Amino acid sequence: MRKILGKLLALLLFVPMLLGVFGSCDKTPPKTGTLMDFVPEGASVVFKISNFENLQADIEANSLLSKFEKTAPYSYFAEKKVLLKNLHPASQSLLCINKVNDSTSAYTFISKQTKNLFQPDSLKNKTIETLQFDEQSFQRITVDRGLPAAGTEIAYSAIIDSVFVLSSSQQILQDILKGRTERDETFKKVFNLPSSNGCTALLRGNTIALNDSTKINFTSWSALDVAIAPESFTAIGITLATDTIPQLLNVFEGQVPQQNDVAALVPTDALGAVSFTFNDAETFQKKLRAFRGEKETVKTTGIFGSASEVGNIQLKNGNAIFIKSIDASLTNDALARYLTSHSIFREIEISSFGEPQLFKQTFSPLINSETASYVFQLENFFVFTENESTAEELISSFQNNNTLKNTSYFENTAKDLSTASSLLIYKMQGAFSEAISGFFNSNSGADIKNISFGEFPLAALQFSFDRNFAHLTLSCKEAGATAKSVSAKVSEKFNISLESPLLNAPQLIESNNGSSNVAVQDIANTLYFISGSGKILWTKKLGAPILGEIETVEIAGGGNKQIAFATSDAFYILDRNGKDAKGFPIKFKDKVTQPLSVFDYDNNRNYRFVIVQGKEVLMYDKNGKAVKGFGFNRAKSNIVQSPVHIRMGNKDYIVVAEENGKLNILSRVGKSRVSVSKSFNFSEIPVAEEDNTFVVITKENTKERISQDGKVSSQKLDVGSNYWFAILGNTKVTLDDNLLRINGKLAELPLGLYTRPEIFNISRNSYITITETQEKKVFVFDKNGELLNGFPVYGTSAASMGAASPKNLVVKGDAKNVVYYSIN
Repeated sequence: MRKILGKLLALLLFVPMLLGVFGSCDKTPPKTGTLMDFVPEGASVVFKISNFENLQADIEANSLLSKFEKTAPYSYFAEKKVLLKNLHPASQSLLCINKVNDSTSAYTFISKQTKNLFQPDSLKNKTIETLQFDEQSFQRITVDRGLPAAGTEIAYSAIIDSVFVLSSSQQILQDILKGRTERDETFKKVFNLPSSNGCTALLRGNTIALNDSTKINFTSWSALDVAIAPESFTAIGITLATDTIPQLLNVFEGQVPQQNDVAALVPTDALGAVSFTFNDAETFQKKLRAFRGEKETVKTTGIFGSASEVGNIQLKNGNAIFIKSIDASLTNDALARYLTSHSIFREIEISSFGEPQLFKQTFSPLINSETASYVFQLENFFVFTENESTAEELISSFQNNNTLKNTSYFENTAKDLSTASSLLIYKMQGAFSEAISGFFNSNSGADIKNISFGEFPLAALQFSFDRNFAHLTLSCKEAGATAKSVSAKVSEKFNISLESPLLNAPQLIESNNGSSNVAVQDIANTLYFISGSGKILWTKKLGAPILGEIETVEIAGGGNKQIAFATSDAFYILDRNGKDAKGFPIKFKDKVTQPLSVFDYDNNRNYRFVIVQGKEVLMYDKNGKAVKGFGFNRAKSNIVQSPVHIRMGNKDYIVVAEENGKLNILSRVGKSRVSVSKSFNFSEIPVAEEDNTFVVITKENTKERISQDGKVSSQKLDVGSNYWFAILGNTKVTLDDNLLRINGKLAELPLGLYTRPEIFNISRNSYITITETQEKKVFVFDKNGELLNGFPVYGTSAASMGAASPKNLVVKGDAKNVVYYSIN
C-alpha cells in the first residue's frame, strides 16, 4: 500500500520544483484553443496552476517540501531555470511531466499565448533556430549557461491555435504538433472538474505495488486540490477507475464505507497500517475474486460475515492482520474450529490459528500474507500475527493505551479525514523515503533515502467510494507544538516473568547511581532484585512474607544504599548484592505484627528501626543493637498500625495507635508528649499530620484532629465505606469510591475497584498512582490533579514510582509478571 502513498507524494512533490519559474497571473480568459487539448500523451502528472505568487510563498514555507531541496528533481529544474524563469503566464497554465525512461523525465509547459509570456530577447548566450516538421515550424532554444561545467540548456517551443507550448523534449513537442495528445475520456473528466485551489494535481493511476509485492492497477486518474501550509501538506479530491480493465478501486463499488477504528490498535512505534471496510462481505469477496480473474465459485468463510473492517499493521519486527467484528460472538463461533489454545498473556488468550493462508485466499491482493499463525481478541478486534512476540507487543500497546489513536498528531491528522472510508493507509515514523524514492530517477534515490522525516510522524491516505468514483484525501503534518508540549509519554521498558506468582506489588528501589531497580517477592517467599533493564541481579529465599513496604537506607554512608524490611520472624538489611549487612538479620521468636518503621529524626542517617510484636515495641540502631533509653517498650493493648514519626516545627513526635483506642503521642525517648483523653476506633489509614495537627480517620469515617496540646475536634465525613486518606508534604489525596481528589481538585475516575492511592515525591513534584483492578488500568496524576499523558497503562496491582530520569513506574502484570514502564 505504501507505493500508492509514495506515488502521490512523489508526484505532488514535483510542485516545489516550479518555484521561481512563473510570474503572477491575471484573469484574462483564453481567446481560442483549450489547454487540455495540448496535454502530451502519456503524461503521468498534470499540474493546473492559477496563482503562482501564493503557491511560491506556501511552498517556500513548507517544512516537508523543503527537505527535497537537494534531490535530483530539484536540481533538474534548477538547471532549466534559465528558460523557465522567463515564462510569465497571465492566465491558467499547465505543467505536464512525462517519464521518458527509468532515469529521465521531461516537462511540458502549456499556457495561453500573451505578449509577455515568453521574451527570448532577454536571454543571454542564446541560440534560436527555426525547425520544420510536417509543414509546421517550431523553435529550438539553446542557452549557454556561461560555465564549462554547467553546459547548455535546450527546450523546444511552438504556438498552436494561440496556445504557447514549451517542452524539454523535441519528440513530445512533435507529437503534440501531430495531434498525439492525451485523449483518455477519464482524464477529460478529471480535468474539467471544478477546482478551489491555486494548484490542482491530475495524477495518472498507473500500475502500483500493494504489500510490497504484487503490482496491480488501482485507479485511472485522480484530481487533487493541493493545500500547502508551513507545517502541513494536504490534498483533497476524487479518483476515477475505468470499467474497461480491472482496477482495484472498483471492488468497493456498492459497499457503504464503514468506520475505520484501526488507530485504536496500531502501536505508536508501528511503521504503518492498512484498513479496508465493507458492509456486504459476500459481495466484496465476489468482486475480489472477479478482479483476480478467478472463475470457479469458492465458498466464502463465515469468519468475515460479521466483519466490517479488515487490514494489516506493519511493525518493526513483524506484521499483523486484524478483523473488526460487528458481533464478536459470531466471529468467535466461526473461528473456533481453526483454533488451538496456546498461551495466556496479560489475561488475554493467544491461540494457534490453523488456516493462515485464509487471508490471502480471501482478500488478495489487499492482503497477501500466509504466515499469520496466532490469534487473540482485543474487544471487538481479532488480531492475527506471525509470531507470539508480535502478539504480546500488540496486547501490551493496546492495554497501555500506547496506540496511534491516543496521540496528539493523530488527532490533528484526523481532522482532515472522514471517520468512515473504503480504504485507509497510514505511514508512520516518517517512513516515507523508501516509498518515495522509487518514483524519482535512479540518480536521486540515494538522496531521497538520506532525508529524515522524523518530525512527520504520520501520513494518511484515504479513499471513500461514492457511486462511480471515490473521494481521496492525503494528509501529512509536522508534529508541531501540540506534540512537543506533551508532558509525558509512557513506554514499556520490560515485562519479566518469574518462576512463581507474585506475592505482593513490586516496588521501585533507588540505586546508588540514581537509577531504579525493582524488588518483589513471590509466593515461595523468594525476594527478587531486578535491574532497570529487566535483568535479575539476585534472589534471596526468605522465611516468610515481607510486611508492608521495603525501605531504602544508607547505614554506612558513602552513597551506598541498602534495603530494610521485616518479616513475621526477622528484621533484614541487605546490600545491593543481596548480602546481609553486618549484624543482620535479627531473628525473633515472637511474631512481628506490623511493617518496619524507620525514623531518621535529623536526616543524618542516624536511623532508628522500630519492630512491633503485638503489644511490644523494639527499637534498633543501624548496627542492629537495641536502643537503650527508649521508654515506651510495651502498650496496654495490641498495636494496630506501624508507629509513625511526625515532625511539627522543631518538635519530634512518635505516634503509636492501640487496639483499645488509645493514641500515644511520644517524644524521641518514648515518653508521653501529648496527652489525648479520647479513644478512637482506628481504621487502616495511618495517623498523619495536617496543618500542624494529628489526624485520625476512624472506621466510622470520622476525621479526628488532635492539636499539639491534646484538644480533639471531630468531623463526620460524608463518604463511602471505601474511603482513603493520604498526605505527603503539601500533597493531600482522598478517594471515595471513584472520586479521587488531589489537593481539593476532583479527578472523577471510571466506576470500578481501585487500589489505595499512593503519593510519590519526585524531583520536587508529587505524583499519585492508583490502579483499577477489574479493568487492570494504572492511572498516574500530578499534584494538580491532571492525568499524565500516556495513562492509563496496563497493571493489576498498586504501582510504585521512582525518581530516576526518566521517571519510572513498576506494577504487577499477570500473576507471574513484573511490568516496568518509562515515563518520558
